[in-house]
Amino acid sequence: WGKSSIHPTDIVPLIEKIKSLNTLPDSATKPTLLRRASALVYDLLGVLAVCLLAGFPPVLLNGGAITTDDGIAYVAYLAYNLALAVGYFAVSWRLKHCTLGMKAWRLELVSVAEPPFTWLQLIKRARVGIVAWAPAGAGIWWQYLDAEGRTWQDRISATRMVVLKKRKKT
Repeated sequence: WGKSSIHPTDIVPLIEKIKSLNTLPDSATKPTLLRRASALVYDLLGVLAVCLLAGFPPVLLNGGAITTDDGIAYVAYLAYNLALAVGYFAVSWRLKHCTLGMKAWRLELVSVAEPPFTWLQLIKRARVGIVAWAPAGAGIWWQYLDAEGRTWQDRISATRMVVLKKRKKT
């Protein structure tokens, strides 16, 4: 085997090289606001379908109505639908690294931290995503101000959305 060709002074550049291999794709792979919004519109249709289908049992249990006079059932129903929406995104990201809308727009979720995703990471991303889109998309516009081009949900959940390259047709 012989002597090692690595000198002790070469270790720092070698460590930097290893760190650079673990970085995320360059700015060309960052999704635009339009691509993110388009994927979200597609996904909201899926979430709506899930909420409509899963909404039948609670409505039937409440005598065919969503609300009661006290309003507690309405708040519970809203929380139930919110949990369904967060679940839709978290399960999709955990199983396939993308939702249906993301797949249509060639987007994928990658973990900045150690893969694979944790459930906590994904639930954080979904919850912060709701807040990020709410004030006119302020948390999404943040990607244009951020040095790394990350949104609020990217930062808080240690994840990142990237654009996949087009597949060659065969």
